[in-house]
Amino acid sequence: MCNKNHPNADPKYVNIGNNSIIGVRIVHPVKIFGYGNIGDYVPFYFTPCSIMLYNILTGYGIDKVAPEDIIFLCCTVEAVTKCGNDFFFTDGQANTAITEHYNDLVDLGKIDWDVIKSKDFRKTADDVDRQRRYQAEFLIKHFVPTTCISAIVVYNEKCANFVKKELEKAGSLIPVHIKKSYYFNR
Repeated sequence: MCNKNHPNADPKYVNIGNNSIIGVRIVHPVKIFGYGNIGDYVPFYFTPCSIMLYNILTGYGIDKVAPEDIIFLCCTVEAVTKCGNDFFFTDGQANTAITEHYNDLVDLGKIDWDVIKSKDFRKTADDVDRQRRYQAEFLIKHFVPTTCISAIVVYNEKCANFVKKELEKAGSLIPVHIKKSYYFNR
């Protein structure tokens, strides 16, 4: 899996995210010297129930996509840090001015894990910064080898069967799980 500008990117790539955010990230610098721009990286959220996924599933501000057409590629921090590519992670949405960027795993404690685990990204009168912190990310430069994928999560049995057949064709043994909870229980 690679970023959309990588030489091995699929020419049939279909963007399902917010084009204006993606455009900003292409030119937004990583706050670590020599790390390039956020758009050079493959992003992962620490939560499956991201705000962007909610927008994609509901069509809020972008084209709506059915849950059956979305799969999750799951990786562990340990696996992706061993792949040899530069990585960094954030304490909130990567392209926000107040968000911090880190490349030392000891700083993982600076992420607001309670907010991320809550699956609740609504702002409150007492916490107007909750949405930014909820969108903490882990980003890997250019590409993530398939050997780093620990599991694939899909919406239903039909999706699982399709993905399993494709994995079998590729000679891959990546496990496939059905987890509707990853799709806001849709």
